[in-house]
Amino acid sequence: MKYLMLATAFAALTLSACSSLPVATVSTSAPVKPGELPRLPEKAIGMSDRWSVSIGNGAGGEALYLEPGVQAPAIYVASRDGVLKSIGRASGSLRWKMQLSDGVTGGVAVDDDLLVIGTDQSDLLAINNKNGKPVWRAALGSSLLSTPRLSAKEVVVQTLDGRVQVFERATGKRRWQFDTPVPPLSLRGNAAPVISNDKVYAVSGQGDLYQLDLASGLPIWQTRVTNSRGRGEIERLMDIDGDIVLDSNGTLYTAGFQSQLTATDTQQVRRRWQLNLSTTQSVAVDNAQVYAVDVDGTVAAVNKITGALVWKQEALKGRKLLAPVIWRGLIVVGDSEGYLHVFSSVDGAVRGRERAARDPLMSVIVDAPQLLTLTVDGTLRAWDMTL
Repeated sequence: MKYLMLATAFAALTLSACSSLPVATVSTSAPVKPGELPRLPEKAIGMSDRWSVSIGNGAGGEALYLEPGVQAPAIYVASRDGVLKSIGRASGSLRWKMQLSDGVTGGVAVDDDLLVIGTDQSDLLAINNKNGKPVWRAALGSSLLSTPRLSAKEVVVQTLDGRVQVFERATGKRRWQFDTPVPPLSLRGNAAPVISNDKVYAVSGQGDLYQLDLASGLPIWQTRVTNSRGRGEIERLMDIDGDIVLDSNGTLYTAGFQSQLTATDTQQVRRRWQLNLSTTQSVAVDNAQVYAVDVDGTVAAVNKITGALVWKQEALKGRKLLAPVIWRGLIVVGDSEGYLHVFSSVDGAVRGRERAARDPLMSVIVDAPQLLTLTVDGTLRAWDMTL
């Protein structure tokens, strides 16, 4: 997650006709000052908070994306200053707490018995999620700002220097690493890889998508998914920081800063469609559509099969938005003023709004049936929907 304050022009999301491959055109404009909040409908969807807890110093004043990890019956959340807590999902009660000797920069990844985070000492730390006791520590050699990925036998990460690294889950022994190129000018961050069966998918800051063999790290194929669009050095800056998303049909979605939103068929290794977009956030995908936010505050839905623009919501232009999430069939987007905005997935109409916090939101995730928000100051809150 990144809130960006750049004095460059941002790409607006507009769709143009094309032959076989849908591609959007770009219109540029100066950064837009946030306007009035959009009017709510008469029967607006509301939210009620179930519980809230404080987690250390949150992001510690840094541009970090510390997403909580959920594994029933608990939520696991960390702060920049090394506070790690296990919280009961239903009540918000404290299950256990530990103070790490290191600060935290990446995570939290969690499954049945293991919790993994990245530390400010460029280490990967594995912890027993039942009692909070350390299991192993492994040196990464570079900062980890994204969330690790776990499989039955492996832990997979991609560090800030572009390296994809795989560790044995039981011991923390490094099995292999694969280097991806890092552009000379990029944003501070990178996308988390995806594990699918015996394959790993990862993207480079230069816009290449790789399929790697999980056991050996050998590359199977590589394809370009984004390209820079500017003329000057700053305008040509592009990066993929939002996490990549692989759907059940084998289509992988990537979106980057000053580049494109791309759907790639991983079975045939071909681009299905592409449209211009500038974002530092992840996309959300359901059975029919892909949802994305632009750095200018536009929220958009795209047909996942054709790449056609289904709707575009510009009521939040000028606001710094987090990645969209799909909650109970609706689209929810958090912003840097602590608001949660609710939109219809069908037409993008405003359906509701809640001031979740006075501080900027750091992450918004769905923990069905509730929604979780984490602020930059470290307040974790659970929400119910009220109709």
